[in-house]
Amino acid sequence: MALLMMGAVSFTACDDEDELSQVSNKDVVYVLNEGKMGSNNTSVSALDLATGENYYYQFMAANGRGLGDTGQDMLRYGGKIYIAVYGSNTIEVVDGNSLKSIKTIQTEAGKPGNPRSLAADNGKVYVSLFDGYVAKLDTAKLAIEDSIAVGPNPEEITVANGYLYVAVSDGMNYANDYANGMYVSKIALDSFKVASKIDVLVNPTKITSDKDGNVFVISMGNYYDIPATVQKITKDDKVSVVGNATLMACNGNTLYTINAPWGASSIDFASYNTLSGTKESDAFISGTADELPANPTSISVNPNNGNIMIGSYLTASDYSSNGYVFEYVSGAFKTKYNVGVGPRKIVY
Repeated sequence: MALLMMGAVSFTACDDEDELSQVSNKDVVYVLNEGKMGSNNTSVSALDLATGENYYYQFMAANGRGLGDTGQDMLRYGGKIYIAVYGSNTIEVVDGNSLKSIKTIQTEAGKPGNPRSLAADNGKVYVSLFDGYVAKLDTAKLAIEDSIAVGPNPEEITVANGYLYVAVSDGMNYANDYANGMYVSKIALDSFKVASKIDVLVNPTKITSDKDGNVFVISMGNYYDIPATVQKITKDDKVSVVGNATLMACNGNTLYTINAPWGASSIDFASYNTLSGTKESDAFISGTADELPANPTSISVNPNNGNIMIGSYLTASDYSSNGYVFEYVSGAFKTKYNVGVGPRKIVY
């Protein structure tokens, strides 16, 4: 029995070693897996797009420790990768190739924290803090150099037209305050002051921008009788409705949207022209049931080849099992990669 147990340990160790092996080449992209809240299991997977192989626990392999609890966003900028880990209240800065930790930035006790979303411009990295602020990071000193109050529970951020646009969700009160809805806070990057507040529909959470400076925000509604809605914000702060969606990604002048509200019997994959706002396609991807994401968590477009990448939970209520990233070429299913729990962001 002792020999059998020793053999089992040996095999387990070999399996762990395989899972903790690192991969590094020009075709690798990294996937931030959110993990389950309170489980301390945020992870980073690597996808080798040339071979179709996937590798688990890349941050663990590089550093001998985990990332922490509930990873929210990941950004490649200036040779480094920045990772916002909400539950652990940290911003992890790692080498852009090896994922070796350079510094762990943690908000000081008693100051705003809980990082959500990342953006970068002109040598600075910006991070929304769910406590009601946006912080500016000095990328040389790797320290927070300034912060500004933007409103309750800011979520995603994007840079366009010399401004930082912040989706201010009021996530704790939106269900009881339909009239106010909340807004997008527009911060001038030269002065780092709020230039305007742009009223949008209730519960804005996701935001992105196209190459011409048009900004798109998804207001998630109340998850009951107010649907998730995409709105376009022009340079002069005018707002118009585009359509319904729960996820989106911009590539050039195309906005790809996924509408997968909780409990829906079907998922819509529509695309729009970001300049005119007109719909370009009712189904920008195709495939069999096994080739389409049933519980999408994220969408992005590979800037190197235009392939669409969509993350998905295994099932709608399973926040413990590994999920998938689906890859599409010109809308056709190519392959899917097994990754960690809740694939939330890909960096290329």
